[in-house]
Amino acid sequence: MGGYIDQHEVANMAKNRQSFVSKLYPVLAKFPLPVLYALAYPIYLLGYYLVEKRRNVIFSNMQNSFPQKSDAELQRMAKLCFKRLVYVMVEAIKCGDLSEQEIQRHVSIKNPELIQQYADNNQSILMLAAHHCNWEWLLAACSLQLPFPIDVVYKPLHDLAVDEHMKKSRSRFNARPIPNKNALIEIMQRRKEVRGFAMVADQSPMRKEEKYWTTFLNQDSSFAVGAQKIAQLTKYPTIFVGMRRLGLGQYEVYFEELAQAPYKKEGYELTEQYARALEKMILEQPEDWMWSNRKWKRKRGIYE
Repeated sequence: MGGYIDQHEVANMAKNRQSFVSKLYPVLAKFPLPVLYALAYPIYLLGYYLVEKRRNVIFSNMQNSFPQKSDAELQRMAKLCFKRLVYVMVEAIKCGDLSEQEIQRHVSIKNPELIQQYADNNQSILMLAAHHCNWEWLLAACSLQLPFPIDVVYKPLHDLAVDEHMKKSRSRFNARPIPNKNALIEIMQRRKEVRGFAMVADQSPMRKEEKYWTTFLNQDSSFAVGAQKIAQLTKYPTIFVGMRRLGLGQYEVYFEELAQAPYKKEGYELTEQYARALEKMILEQPEDWMWSNRKWKRKRGIYE
């Protein structure tokens, strides 16, 4: 009996944990941002110095991307990246409690006229973003300040309580989260509506997923091609959605047209253009990308 694990007990423990998390998030969301930032700093210190595996992933990714930088420079960048990731985490928790005015004070949009021209022509668009700066506040700001609703494709989280909190937060201001497995079907079903369809497209593709290989940040890198397939099917203009950090809790969103129909049926030109726009944004503010993402966990030709 000593080594037996009761599956019902495990399930109850998981359920209790989810119940605790579901209660904790709304409580933390009520805290003022300065208080959340103050709480985040010791979390950063503990996480950076105690979670060795995550720290090593960040450092290794940076080392391979910036071979010309010294170890001292890379250590400084890795620490700042880890700190900013923790700040983004508490900002994401706070997102569900921020008012419209507060979101607009924290996130400005540099060139909304680029998007307005598509709305004026009753034209939906495909919006490709990245895990750079604060992607949760980016969605909230765009939902508030752009002329049409946004459907955002997301990957459901394993923790059901956190996933539910994030869905509620992302659904504010008329945005509509779409699970990634349903993305193509739902986008095609809503083709007659004028909307922005948003995807965070910098994650490493799944092993069996079709992928495009290119040189990115000095490394052989793979990109998922789902966004390109959707663009080819819908014939929507494709827009890169970038984000810059202006200060603590202050960001600027900018738009850049990547391509318009007609798209080539062969090749991966659109995916390459996204990779180049993403690389340029990262090089401008490298500490704001999510380097903890195992972007290079697979190699070309090995278990592709």
